[in-house]
Amino acid sequence: MTDGIKPTCSCARCRIHGLIGPVLLITIGTIFLLGRFTDYGFDQLWPVILVVLGGLLLAQSSASGADHTGA
Repeated sequence: MTDGIKPTCSCARCRIHGLIGPVLLITIGTIFLLGRFTDYGFDQLWPVILVVLGGLLLAQSSASGADHTGA
């Protein structure tokens, strides 16, 4: 019996899935920072979030699922 620690999967697909949240937070922060120091605001740059999310999902779907542990 294990002590409640689940093994983590180290396949490429799961690693990219783990990056989605941090990359989106960095993207949103960068957009607000650009809005503060340039003439571009969130209302003009919000599509960047969709592009970044789409790129991450595309990378995740094309990544190898070999050695996936199902964890």
